[in-house]
Amino acid sequence: MRCLISTIHNPYFNLAAEEYFLKNSTEEIFLLYTNDPCIVVGKHQNLLSEINLRYVNENKIKLARRISGGGSVYQDLNNLNFSFIHNCRNLDQVNFSKFTFPILQCLIDFGLNVKFNSRNDLIIDSKKISGNAMHIYKTRVLSHGTLLFNANLEHLSKSLNSTSTNYEDKSIKSVKSNVANIANYLDSPKTIIEFTGELFNYIIRTSISSYEKSINDQEEKLIYLIMKERFESWKWIYGYSPKYIFKNKLDISKYSLAFEMEIEKGIILNTLFKIEQEDLSIYYYALKIIVNARHNFESLSKLLEEDKILKSNTKFNISDFCYHLF
Repeated sequence: MRCLISTIHNPYFNLAAEEYFLKNSTEEIFLLYTNDPCIVVGKHQNLLSEINLRYVNENKIKLARRISGGGSVYQDLNNLNFSFIHNCRNLDQVNFSKFTFPILQCLIDFGLNVKFNSRNDLIIDSKKISGNAMHIYKTRVLSHGTLLFNANLEHLSKSLNSTSTNYEDKSIKSVKSNVANIANYLDSPKTIIEFTGELFNYIIRTSISSYEKSINDQEEKLIYLIMKERFESWKWIYGYSPKYIFKNKLDISKYSLAFEMEIEKGIILNTLFKIEQEDLSIYYYALKIIVNARHNFESLSKLLEEDKILKSNTKFNISDFCYHLF
């Protein structure tokens, strides 16, 4: 098994690396990496319904989508990600515990009382320290997961929002869990770099025919191509979300403006509102001009800020209005 640690902290690159090795190699792979602060949603999730957009924007947390299913996860440079890519002749025998077991054994070897729960998460004291997801490509399987080492749990809690009632769709919903950092349970302090190195060496030492080989220049070039074509693209991050209806209301002076939007492939197909009041005409105008626009904050902000009618209206707060669209 080829074992490697990515030295790049760009989440789009590391997600692309997983896809590259899954689809363009016959080797079995063990990969470790850490990402800059980001939220990574599952392939079949509605990204916008999973996040607290204002908090994400204010804290410059990147948004990404992976090729595997499952729920949303917050990651930062103190969260370690692991990936196993295996060849499997009998796909019926594929299961999370089989691939995650070496990680479990390593953590136990570190002196931690770690167990699997019914959802195949790794837990300590009934608190989640690792979630897992899987993707099958032909006869190869990607099984990957997170390890909360010393992550910013405030960012994790405040950036994820799996209880939003504004979105109506058939997407996969995340399940909230009580979480903990591994660092709090270690007998002696470790940095994320030390923890990564020890886990990496454990896997090499305990796995048959394992060897270390870094990403070479040619592989890196091809991974960057996949990153640009898919993982950094608006079409993948936002446009892959299932069709959905977004409902909200604006409280303006003595009025309450209820509205809804129909979104498919990330594009606002239609906007609806029930009662028209003359005093709210600027808001009806704004809801009409966003039809056929991309449903993401940057696109809508730019569209509205470039409109001369909206810019000339001193009572219309473009930023506040935009946040009501998510």
